[in-house]
Amino acid sequence: MHDDSTRALQIRRQKSAKSAALLTAVLFLALAMPVASTGAYGASKTIDETALAIEAPGFQDKVAHDIAIEIVKPGNEGLEFTARLSESGGLIERDITWTLRDAQGAVVYDKSTELAHIAIPPGDYTIQALYGSASFSQNLTLLRGNRLIFSFVLDVGGIRVLPRVKGLGLAPTQSQSLVYALSGSDKGKLITISKMPGEILRVKAGDYRIESRFNTGNAVAVADVHVKPGVMSAVEIDHAAGLARLSYVGAPDANVSWLVINDHGEALPAISGLSANVVLKPGSYVAKAQIGDEFLTASFDISAGQQRDILLGN
Repeated sequence: MHDDSTRALQIRRQKSAKSAALLTAVLFLALAMPVASTGAYGASKTIDETALAIEAPGFQDKVAHDIAIEIVKPGNEGLEFTARLSESGGLIERDITWTLRDAQGAVVYDKSTELAHIAIPPGDYTIQALYGSASFSQNLTLLRGNRLIFSFVLDVGGIRVLPRVKGLGLAPTQSQSLVYALSGSDKGKLITISKMPGEILRVKAGDYRIESRFNTGNAVAVADVHVKPGVMSAVEIDHAAGLARLSYVGAPDANVSWLVINDHGEALPAISGLSANVVLKPGSYVAKAQIGDEFLTASFDISAGQQRDILLGN
């Protein structure tokens, strides 16, 4: 018998004086279908939105759960689903996406809610759930005169990533944090991407590598983190880089395209606009601004923690 499941059930049933006897058991189940994703840590050095796409998750990981069986009158059968981050944690109070399919694979319930109540006739079903990047699937059979109450233990924690430029703090340009699994069945796979500094990413407990990039520039920084169930891990990533602020001083309606080239002759992706902020590795660079058929050029050096203003104009 499992005390947490019984207590959670009693809380949910305190308004019902006619609840029947409850039977609680803990089951540990291995789930099928691999998670589909692309890439491996240490891959492409340039940001490619298509290459970084994360496909819809499969349902693979082992998940523990408590189940209570309530005896009801025939015709009142149903299912109830909740989840906890960890074995000792309370019920998750954020939305979980629950999808229930019948034996033929047809979707009979699909809703994002913290607690799913489903009135449904006896039969064979599959419940699928998605919380952050953590997902699972479970087959079940609902018998006549039964109501099944499940509480899943997801073993999920959180990662809060804050990418910064060393000595300068948050950069005035967009960033991406790519999270790769270093352990478990998804080892080496791209799990999720954060495009907002400070965003909390919900992932399965385990080891991860975070690869931080800025959308404009060539700076890359890497950090490893161990995630525990029910715990949020804050990861502050400081890039050893400088910030080049490119500005065109001329007609305010000019169509400007910027190109930044390093001392090896390698060009960064072009940037459009009167101005641009570029996070660069320490080194020597050439900035080119194209306005129609005209090219303006400036050479500059940049070091870690340095901020440079590069002004080009007629």
